[in-house]
Amino acid sequence: MDNKLHISFEDQRKVCLALVISVVLYAIVAGFALQSNEGQGLSEEPLEILETLTILLGATFSVAAILVRVMMNKRAARSDQDNRSKLRFQANFLPLAMLQTGGLVAITTWLFNGKAVPALVIACILLSLAIAMMPLRDPDASTRS
Repeated sequence: MDNKLHISFEDQRKVCLALVISVVLYAIVAGFALQSNEGQGLSEEPLEILETLTILLGATFSVAAILVRVMMNKRAARSDQDNRSKLRFQANFLPLAMLQTGGLVAITTWLFNGKAVPALVIACILLSLAIAMMPLRDPDASTRS
């Protein structure tokens, strides 16, 4: 296995965008499902434990995503040019995957309980954070020849 795998920045951005878009698409599908069920959740009674879990996971994943992003970006900045692309991809991908997981759990809670608060609010916060973390430009573009 090649330890010095280079992933182009454009491909990194596409993978990260797919993580963000998957949350949006799942929210749309859940919204249509709830609308077709007259706003009633899929469970017979609201599951309060899911709401508690959503709040805890949302807070945990948002803090963890920020910390992982900062720590891994520092690690990537200190690495040599050969490994930097791979480390920057990990610094972008892992936090977005955490935020995606929290968002999907929150949307599923909304789908089961049928209540937008707190589940859909948390999903929107996590999605906003994920959008803010999307890599838009290659930080190494000016260092390459």
